[in-house]
Amino acid sequence: MFTRDVSLEGFTHEQWARLGDVFRPLDRPDHMTARDADGPNGGVVAVTTGSTLRKVVSTRFGRIAVGEQPWPESLESLAARHGARWAAEISTGALDELMDRFGERLSPGQDYLAQALEWLAIVRELEAERLLTLWPWRVADWPVPSERAVGRALDLLCPSEKSLVLGVFEQGALSTCLVVRRRGSGFDRLVGPDELGRELGLLSGDFRRDHRHLAAAVEKRVGKIAVGCYGELRTFRELAGAHPPGAWARAVAAQDIVISPWMPAAALPLGLDAGRAVFHEIYALASRFGAGHFLSREGPLAQAFFSLERPAWLGDEVRQFLGFDPWDLLVKLFARSRGH
Repeated sequence: MFTRDVSLEGFTHEQWARLGDVFRPLDRPDHMTARDADGPNGGVVAVTTGSTLRKVVSTRFGRIAVGEQPWPESLESLAARHGARWAAEISTGALDELMDRFGERLSPGQDYLAQALEWLAIVRELEAERLLTLWPWRVADWPVPSERAVGRALDLLCPSEKSLVLGVFEQGALSTCLVVRRRGSGFDRLVGPDELGRELGLLSGDFRRDHRHLAAAVEKRVGKIAVGCYGELRTFRELAGAHPPGAWARAVAAQDIVISPWMPAAALPLGLDAGRAVFHEIYALASRFGAGHFLSREGPLAQAFFSLERPAWLGDEVRQFLGFDPWDLLVKLFARSRGH
């Protein structure tokens, strides 16, 4: 995904740390616990040797005392007790085995995308050997795309010689930004705020107008923009945490998040997010009138969906191109939809 001569420009240590903050959910007040939150969030990892529990770590709360954990127990139960969305059990030595196999299979001609796909293949092997277990989705169920599918998606999202832009504002100023420029089959430049800040000029304090100054600086210093995503730091952090269906779609509709230039590729994920919100509201309304069962996983609509035959146009060519079966993925997503 990155070229061999990729360059990192315009970042100090502090600015690089700020970029990580963009994707860190807002902290909850101290008096709130996992049970008080809107829903499960983060994950929990159990490290084991055979049937012995060695370590438990939460992505939100850090290390958890082993003596306080009932073991053995299902990963679903482990996640529920710690208010987590996912849980994993890793055997001691599994990570060493992962890195050993990964090192053996690397070759000088591989790009970063090929290496990432090879890494996922090894993770699947470890799962099959019961050295790694994940809940609620097994690694074998992950829709891992083929190199060709990823290449075509990148061509649609960001053609060669164009850039992707993330612009984050706070209190009327540019907090941080990231620009990645595509060249050929990969990205050759990662550019940060130090490189672009001198071109911004006087800002108005409203990112809905100020993002145009950032876009102009990018086009002057880096090149044409394929698509940019702009917003306030707090908005990004709110969206990074647990959020109700349709949160991203509502944020874009209200211009709390600005996508510019607009491109058709952005419409699909936002449309799916909006569709989830509509279905959630329909289900809630139906439940009030005692008809929620019809939309649940065990209801007649779900059973009718599961009984549908795989469409003929989703043939072997589609599966081979994508690297996974999209129909199988759709059925699994529908079956695992919580509460529906």
